[in-house]
Formats: sequence, C-alpha cells, structure tokens
Amino acid sequence: MDKTGNKITGAPPLSGSGQPLVVREAGGELLMAARTQGDPIREVRAFHRFHVRLALLYGGVVLLTLALLVYLFYHLWSRAEIESLQQRLLTLSSSLAASIDADRLAEYDLTNETLTPFHQALYQQFQTMAERDQDIDSIYILRPSNVPTDLYFFVDYAKGQKVGQPGEYYSAEDTPILLRGFSRPTVENQPYRDEFGYTLSAYAPLRTRDGQSVGLVGVDVKAERLTMVENRVLQASALIFLLAFAVIALVSWVVSRSIREPLRRLINATGAVAGGNLDVRMDMRRDDEFGLLGRYFDQMADELKARQTLRDLFGRYLSEDVARSVLAREHEIDLGGEEVMVTVLFCDLKDYTTISERLSPLQMVSMLNEYLGVMNSLIDQHKGCVIEFLGDGILAVFGAPQSYPDHAEKATRCALAMRDSLDSLNKQWQADGLAARWQDLGVDKIECRIGLHTGVVVAGNLGSKTRMKYAVIGDTVNVAARLEQLNKDFSTSILLSDDVRSRLPNDLAGQCAQMGLSQVKGRSQPVICHAL
Repeated sequence: MDKTGNKITGAPPLSGSGQPLVVREAGGELLMAARTQGDPIREVRAFHRFHVRLALLYGGVVLLTLALLVYLFYHLWSRAEIESLQQRLLTLSSSLAASIDADRLAEYDLTNETLTPFHQALYQQFQTMAERDQDIDSIYILRPSNVPTDLYFFVDYAKGQKVGQPGEYYSAEDTPILLRGFSRPTVENQPYRDEFGYTLSAYAPLRTRDGQSVGLVGVDVKAERLTMVENRVLQASALIFLLAFAVIALVSWVVSRSIREPLRRLINATGAVAGGNLDVRMDMRRDDEFGLLGRYFDQMADELKARQTLRDLFGRYLSEDVARSVLAREHEIDLGGEEVMVTVLFCDLKDYTTISERLSPLQMVSMLNEYLGVMNSLIDQHKGCVIEFLGDGILAVFGAPQSYPDHAEKATRCALAMRDSLDSLNKQWQADGLAARWQDLGVDKIECRIGLHTGVVVAGNLGSKTRMKYAVIGDTVNVAARLEQLNKDFSTSILLSDDVRSRLPNDLAGQCAQMGLSQVKGRSQPVICHAL
C-alpha cells in the first residue's frame, strides 16, 4: 500500500539486500541479474541438480558399458594374439620337422657329444630361421630315452647365453606337454620356466620312414614377447577408452548444457513471477519440449498479467479484505449475508460544507483523496474493512468479512490513529498554504467526528444478480452513525458506546469519559456514550 491507501502491484521483486531484481531480454535470451544475487541454480547442491544427475547417469552407464567392452576387447585381443603366436610356433615346428632327415638322426647315439657336419648343417638351418623371425628365441632337437622324462639334446640354437650341448641331459618331469610332442605337434598353453629361461614352446615329432618317433623339434619364444603383446593390447585398449571417454564427456556436456540453460531461464522467470513481476517472458525459440514449456509459460504470464490488472482495478473499488474474500469464492457469490458480531466505525469531517465553498472542485477532490487515502491506509493497518466512502464520510467495519475477537480494540485504536493523522495532515496543509482558505472563514483546522458501536449486523452481498456490493446492514450501523453526529452535542471528536468500552483492554478503557445516557434518533433504547 502507498500512503494514499492504493494497492501497489506489479513492482519488481527485491533481492536479499533490497536491490530490485532486473529482468530483461536481449538477443532473444532472458537475462536476469541482481547486483547482489547470483545464479539461483547455485542454491541447489551440485549432485541434486537435474542436469548433473542426468549427465552422471547417462555418462556413468555409457562409461561402464564401455569399460566392460574394453575389458572384453583386451582379453579377446590378447587371447587372439597368443593363439596367433601359438599357431605360428606349431607351423614352424612342423615345417622344421618335415625338413629334417629323421633316419639319419636315428643313426647317432643319444649321448654322442661329437659335432658332425650333420650337426653343423642343422645348427645353420636353425640359425637362419631364427634370424628371419625376430620372435624366435631358440630352436632345438631333443631325443627320447628308455625313461620317458629323460631326454638328450642333439642340436640347440639359442640367442641367449644358455645352450644345450649335443648329448646333454634334459629332464622333462615338469613339462608333460613336451612329452606329447614326440607323438604329435603340440604347443604350450602357458609359458613355463626352466634353466633355459621363461618361454612359450611348440613341438613337432621327428619320424623315420617306418613311422618311429626318434626325437622332436622345439621352437621357443621368450615370454617377454608375450608381455610385449599384452602391453600393446593394453595400450590400444586404454587409448580407445580415453578417446571414448573424451567423446562421451563432450556429448554429456553438450546435453547437460542444452538442459541447464533452459532450466536456468525457467527458474529465473518463475522466480520473477513469484516475486510479483508479471512482465517477464521466456520468448524461448525452440522446437523441443522446453520450447513448448516456454510458450506455455508466456501464455500463463499473459493470463496472470491480465488477471492482476483486473484485480488491481477491482481492489481500488473494494476493500482488500472484501476483494480477497470475493476472489476466494468467485464461483460461489450469491446475494444475501450472515449475522456477525462486529464493531462499526463512522467518520465524518467537521465543517465540510463550509470548507468546500472556498475550494475549487479540483482542490476539494485533491484534498479529499489525500485525506481518504491516509484514513483508508490506517483502517487497513488495523484490519478494518472500508465499506464505502460517503463524500467526506467513511463507513468501516471491524470483524468482517474476516472475523477476529478483538475487533472493538482494533476499531478504537484505529479511531485514535485517524485523529492523530488528521493533525499531521493539518500541519501539512498549513505548510502548503491550503489551510489559509478555510482559516479565513474562521475554521482553524479540519477536524473529524467518529462514532463507534459494537453489535450484530448482517454482512454480505447487497444488490442484484448483475450488480452487487458488499455491505453491512442493521441497527449497529445506525447507532454508529448517530454517535458520530452526537459529537456535535458533546463537543467531542470520538464517541463510543458502552458495548464498545466493555470490550476494551484497561489501557483504552481508562481513557474513556462517560458522557451519560443519550437518546439516539430512531431508537427507543438510550445509549450510554463515552468520549475518547
């Protein structure tokens, strides 16, 4: 309310420090800023923000799926690399076995330590093959004995320092797969360690023309080669994961931003509307759900703006309490009323006719509006309801349409405040020079007369189906009006009935002076009057 009692609406909302919240549009985007107010989204914890949770959920599921795929890829690729290596070893060992003269090999004794041209030829063959294939670490020939696990070297080529000499003993107790190599081509499933190193091996039998197995060819690859293969697969998998992670993070950021921005604008706009600013619009030019939501928001704001304008105009013709009561029951408005206990206040200006003769119509209307505005504001502050203005007169009721038990006290305190405020207005009119016009007629200052009475009234809607007003009807209203007039006889400014005084607290009741019984016009029973 302003000082004239008019309801102020449509004011921009205030920030926490009292700064007005600025709502504006620029470049098609809604910009909201306050000098001391930040982004309202910051009020929500980061994990509770919708776009963050959506991005985490979306990104988490995708990353988990990607991690599983990379894990499977790593194992499958590693397995494929190992199987490819095993197949190469089998092929090499089988091709070597086919190129060696097993019948000639059978002519040599197991423990023969003498190097012959045949040994040298095999050694040279193995060396040439190993140099062509960098993965091969050693190639050798082992011969069986009567004891299955006791074997003897025939030829051994190795890139390392440890080399088996012709006729040197070798125990196969810990390598059962090796023994199968005397009967068929075989490859180790896992690397194994012996005195010659940590290797993965393949074996192929050496058979004579009559099919007798007289030895085997072994081809070894160092296990470091397998580690290198696994590291290469791991690096490739890690690179794929990092690239995919970067792409997913970028996509998640784009998706999150496409949600965060319209959400921020909607939150700012709805906050402005909640603060009373109905001029804000989204103007969201999008073809998705947010665009639809923005258009509906703008339609809602337009409708609210129209309704607020109607309520503002409506509220200027009715008391705020009456307006709220009517608007709350807009579909249940009927003629008629109900009996309620209230306190009625009747106020009039003394010497109003004399004063109006010396003022122009425009000056009179201006003075009355200023006076009525101050009085209306005081009545509102004391929870009273202005029923109507009767020229310079005011009819107000306390206890309707909103009921409260201390209506007599509120009405009495309001009457005192009205009298004090009129004294302040007189000082203002004196300073403005307006008071000189009625002082020339012998009216020193403008005074009011107030009558107060408590009783039962019928409060409700009076009129017709097409035009009605809120009114209070009953003897209580008449008595209050007569008490206002009796101020002339007693030379007082505020008269109240004994029904009012009996309901006042001690501090107010002690300010009352009994004026005796008075016969009120139109009423058979006299009224006990008290001057305040």
